[in-house]
Amino acid sequence: MKFILTIWVCSFISGNGCLPPIKSDKLYNSWYECSRDAHQKSMSVLQKIGYSKVNKYQLGTKYHCKLAHDV
Repeated sequence: MKFILTIWVCSFISGNGCLPPIKSDKLYNSWYECSRDAHQKSMSVLQKIGYSKVNKYQLGTKYHCKLAHDV
């Protein structure tokens, strides 16, 4: 089975939503590999956005590792 990673950056302030998804081009061989990479990539995305914006908009990430045949 192969998995595809999608990450969303979302505001956790009521009434705000998520930015468009970030889809990985990489196919992962396992849920474990996909999930592990999701956390690493999420850290990188939040660092690029920066401390003040992450705090101001209460940003966080959510992710989904989906079977490649479902895409």
